[in-house]
Amino acid sequence: MKLKIAICGLLLPALFFLAGACEELVVNKYQDDPSLYFYRGTFDDFGNGQFDSLVYSFYLKENTRTRDTLWVEVRLSGLPSPDARPVPVKQLATDTLDAEPGTHYLPFDDPEVTSLFVLPANAVKAKLPIVVLRDTTLKVAERTLLLELGTNSHFSPGIEGQTRFLVRFSDLTAQPSNWNTMWKNVFGTWGPVKMRFIIDHVGFSNFDLKEILGDMRDYLQTKARQKLAEYNAKNEPLKELDGTRVRF
Repeated sequence: MKLKIAICGLLLPALFFLAGACEELVVNKYQDDPSLYFYRGTFDDFGNGQFDSLVYSFYLKENTRTRDTLWVEVRLSGLPSPDARPVPVKQLATDTLDAEPGTHYLPFDDPEVTSLFVLPANAVKAKLPIVVLRDTTLKVAERTLLLELGTNSHFSPGIEGQTRFLVRFSDLTAQPSNWNTMWKNVFGTWGPVKMRFIIDHVGFSNFDLKEILGDMRDYLQTKARQKLAEYNAKNEPLKELDGTRVRF
C-alpha cells in the first residue's frame, strides 16, 4: 500500500504541470488588417526604383506623342486574397498648379483605366497607370498631381508617411540629370535645340539609360552627324537660341 501511495503522489504534480502547459499553448489567431502603401526603393539591376516622387517631361518625347503612361507601384501590407481588390486612389490639392483631370491626366474613374486600378488576386503588389495628357498648358508651366491611397471595404489606412506620392509633369525643356556623366560623351554639350533635334531627327529619346555599349554610342554619333548635315544642307545651320551653332 505504501508503494501505491508514493506512485500516486508523484503522478499528481506531473498532471498539474501538464495541465498548466496545455493552457500556455493557446495561441491567438492572427487577424488580417490589409492596407496599401506606395513602394519606395530600387527594384532592378541598374538601380532604377521608385521613391517619393516622379518627374516627367513630354519635351523628351517625339512631337507626335499626345499622351503617355507613367506606372506607380503600390504594395500590400497584410495577407493576399484569392479575389482581386480595387485600389482606392484620389488626387489631393497642393499649393502649386494642380493637374486637372480630363485636361492633364485621365481621371482614375475613366473606363479606360478603372479596371487597372486593382490589386490582382493573390498579389502583394500592383502598378497603377497614370495616363498624362499633352495639353498645351504644359509648355508654360509644370503641373502637380499628388496621389493619396484611400480606404474602402477591402483596405484600411496604410503606413503613415507612405500613402502619398507626387507626380510632376510638363512639356518644358529639361536637361537629363545624367547628361554630363553619360550623354555628353555621345552628343557633346547639351542644348534645348540639340535635344529636340536628337529626338525628332535621330529618333532617340531614352535618356534614362544607365549604360550604353560602344557600338550603340558610335551608331548614335554617326547618325546624329549625318542627320545634322542633311538638315544644314537644306536649311540655315541649326543653332541654339543664343546663336551657338549645334554640333555633334
